Amino acid sequence: MRGTCPEGSRRWPARGHAAAAVVAALVLAGRLAAAQAPGGAIQEQLLVDNDRVRVVLLVFPPGSASGEHVGLDPELGIVLEGELTLLTPAGREVLGPGSVRWLPALVPHDARNEGSGTLRLWVVLVKR
Repeated sequence: MRGTCPEGSRRWPARGHAAAAVVAALVLAGRLAAAQAPGGAIQEQLLVDNDRVRVVLLVFPPGSASGEHVGLDPELGIVLEGELTLLTPAGREVLGPGSVRWLPALVPHDARNEGSGTLRLWVVLVKR
């Protein structure tokens, strides 16, 4: 049958397979970092996910951190409650309620809740 491997699984073009592997590794790494966060697991509520944008509400318990990661798409973070400590190559920023931060694609960053209260923020990922 055309387009399938002898085992019955679909063939991926070389580019698609490599990109899928990178995305899968980044997602897995992000989930492992959240699951192993010292302050508890970060909760994620997906609100919108289409071909143009992904919008999630993230809830960080005190002491939790995303772990350093790199987004493949640019993202916008909006702090609703608590304080976000953001670590990037440019330095350390502490952002309070109402703060908005833009991160271009491929910027390594770590989002942390170093405060004593819950951190809630919107993250808007702008897909290319």
